[in-house]
Amino acid sequence: MPSDQARPESDGHEHAGHEHTHGVHVHAAPENLSARLLASVVVNVAITAAQVVGGVLAGSLALLSDAAHNASDVLGLVLAYAANRAGRLPATERRTYAFKRAEVLAAFVNAAGLLAVSVWVLIEGVGRLLHPQPVEGGVVAVLAGVGLLANTGAAVLLRGGHDLNVRSAFLHLVADAVTSFGVLAGGVVMLLTGWGAVDAVVSMALAAWMIRESFGIVKASTDVLLDAVPADVVLGEVQRTILDAEHVVEVHDLHVWSLSSTERALSAHVVTDCTDLEALSASIARIKTELRTHHGIAHSTLELECAGGECAGAQCVLPHEEAWKA
Repeated sequence: MPSDQARPESDGHEHAGHEHTHGVHVHAAPENLSARLLASVVVNVAITAAQVVGGVLAGSLALLSDAAHNASDVLGLVLAYAANRAGRLPATERRTYAFKRAEVLAAFVNAAGLLAVSVWVLIEGVGRLLHPQPVEGGVVAVLAGVGLLANTGAAVLLRGGHDLNVRSAFLHLVADAVTSFGVLAGGVVMLLTGWGAVDAVVSMALAAWMIRESFGIVKASTDVLLDAVPADVVLGEVQRTILDAEHVVEVHDLHVWSLSSTERALSAHVVTDCTDLEALSASIARIKTELRTHHGIAHSTLELECAGGECAGAQCVLPHEEAWKA
């Protein structure tokens, strides 16, 4: 990430109460969100305990895999709760961005954990398919039904979250509801037909689905942690927005990255042919407004350089001959 030190050429931070314009998102109050996350944790702890006991008694891998998935949810929800609290801490001299990325890190750990559990279930499912074991379909169906209701209720509590952390937690709960439904269906089939292999088939199908879903969040959170340009931002359009401003003749060393899953930042070297400070200030203000309005970039730092001069940035990525020019 670019340096946290502010540059004198521009204060560059458009806070406005953190009102962002990438879509019309209305973010839930942090206190309300924390309470809902905590309630979801309690629900999942109860589900996990019941399904572990039931899975062992019934000999069901599908039920145990659902319990393992719920256990990963408990960890994920605890991380989500902690990250939500940490994200509200103020900035310090050492952590000038505060803990804005705590929720992204939590989402990464959460989704990576789900990915690992899913791979384990897939491997165990193959073993059960090759060596079927007797399964109590009735116990499986009852506990899976309870899990379906509880997970659906917990998912409803977290619906509508826009940050990556809450989306990750919500995805876990939706995945749990879907897996519980699959396990319930498998339990009913086993109860009616006595075909024990369906337990392994259900487990493997659910594991494959969970791998696909969790991979998306692992990728998205990794992009944020590695300061990648946000997926919906076209760098060429951003540089054109800057170049279209009055008195701008060139832009280089342009970077756009995510501070969190809901906040974006930009830094760039802007070459100008104007020496009128008042006119330059007005032009920079208009650029920042355009960046915020059209690209959802609320934090922008624009370093001004005079046309014909040398770039002072020792680590400038794009030399002048490769820069974007008006």
